[in-house]
Amino acid sequence: MFLELAEVLDCPDCGAAAGLVAFVDRAASRRVVEGRLGCPLCEIEVPIRGGTMRFDLSDAARRATPDAGTAPPDATALDAAAASAGPAGDAAPDAALRLAALLGVSDRAGMAVLLGPRLAAYAPHVARLGDRLEVVAWLPDTGDRSSPAAVAIEDLVVGVDPLLGAAPDRWPIRSGALHGIALAAPMALRLSEVTRCARPGARLVVETPTPPDLDLLAASEFAEVASDRTVWVGERH
Repeated sequence: MFLELAEVLDCPDCGAAAGLVAFVDRAASRRVVEGRLGCPLCEIEVPIRGGTMRFDLSDAARRATPDAGTAPPDATALDAAAASAGPAGDAAPDAALRLAALLGVSDRAGMAVLLGPRLAAYAPHVARLGDRLEVVAWLPDTGDRSSPAAVAIEDLVVGVDPLLGAAPDRWPIRSGALHGIALAAPMALRLSEVTRCARPGARLVVETPTPPDLDLLAASEFAEVASDRTVWVGERH
């Protein structure tokens, strides 16, 4: 996790827009590899394990799931995400290039974008295509609390910020912080949260949208800029 990213993360438990404080046990190139995030108001803590923000192991999640484990990392999270991402091998960079273009990541520097669970495996490829781009990779939640995910240091350094276990209706991103959001249908994140987290002009990309998704998007605060049977792209008013 990029150290400065904590400034646009808000506590999903108390909802205060006070930011989260990063406590670093081990870092590499301003990336927190081991440590924790803490809320200065309600004082919950969110572990960072193997570079991944583990909201599924936060104090709030522990209260809901007392048996949550804290074993050391033993897998590569983005490799695990690749199983649900679709294309693999040589196709992955091509798909990532298309996704980056739809998000407009080459248009400006210093962007922060979110890739949903089925697209998280593209995060390293997308991150390498932008200038000071931070890619929050929302990893698929398998429900396994005993094996915290690990991410390769080289992927962290290029701008990948893995996140696991955040609730879709209480996303830990500050309002208006994201320049782009990409989700694969059915959308895992509530549209109200997508709208809240997106800044004006932010791009929303929905891959393989369903008819109900299209109905929701048509009534949303995102104006359609492109669409076909495989993707819908909108821009925040």
